[in-house]
Amino acid sequence: MEIIKNPNFDFMGKRKICYIFSSLIIIAGLIMLFIRGEKNFGVDFVGGDLINIEFSQKVDVVNLRNVIGEAKIGSFTVQELGTEGKNFIIRLPQKKGDIVIEKLKEKFGDSFTIKGKSIISPSMSISLRKKAIKAFLIGLIGILIYLTFRFEFKFAVGATIAVFHDILIVLSILALTGKQIDGMVIAALLTIAGYSVNDTVIIFDRIRENIRKTRSTDYTGIFNKSINETLSRTILTVLTTLFVVITIFLFGGETLHTFSFCLLIGFIFGTYSSVYIASAIVIDWVKKSSSRLKL
Repeated sequence: MEIIKNPNFDFMGKRKICYIFSSLIIIAGLIMLFIRGEKNFGVDFVGGDLINIEFSQKVDVVNLRNVIGEAKIGSFTVQELGTEGKNFIIRLPQKKGDIVIEKLKEKFGDSFTIKGKSIISPSMSISLRKKAIKAFLIGLIGILIYLTFRFEFKFAVGATIAVFHDILIVLSILALTGKQIDGMVIAALLTIAGYSVNDTVIIFDRIRENIRKTRSTDYTGIFNKSINETLSRTILTVLTTLFVVITIFLFGGETLHTFSFCLLIGFIFGTYSSVYIASAIVIDWVKKSSSRLKL
């Protein structure tokens, strides 16, 4: 199915503009990450308070979140236990537990009991942070090795940088919008990495096919031709994916809000980076080294 009949866009001609565009977002995001410091991270990473409460009657979880939100304590999560709507686990920033309990008493009176209250250790959170970074590095190395064998080293580097670009873009936008990085964000970033690589491989496959078919050294023309030939498939894939993600974003509730927000940004920029980062880096590398692609 072709959404655009015989497209002939000069994608590679716009690559330097896209380099600047991506750099501006990433630089602004990194500056904001530095300014906000620990405020960028949720309870999973920096530690905090954990409260287990049980109500005497059913309470709507959305209403409970709204009440806690009125306390202005920053990022928090509310997890419902069971199906009766009476038992909840609340994760809060450090030293905010007493504030939230007072707020709940104002709203619900004595209709709830505190079954447990504990502190999530920051040392455990540091361990989690190290594991997350390790997971990303192993993933990037795996992508680099796999694509080197499937295509060649230049393509592998381009795809790996594109994945790293997508992760930085999502983290930058989270910082710029004041959202916190937690365990759900890590899960979203790993999903985005897989999506980005898949989209890049589709384009690289068509590029390899056209290079073998034509034996031409006009790589800019071949890359543009290949991207245009896969454009309809790329658009259909991203639209289908975004339809699901937007549905989760709008109707998935507070728990999935940041997760779906990350996926929304990541899938858009994952498609963008397959063209304007991964493919563009290969083109610039080939032009600078004056070498042929060996596919």
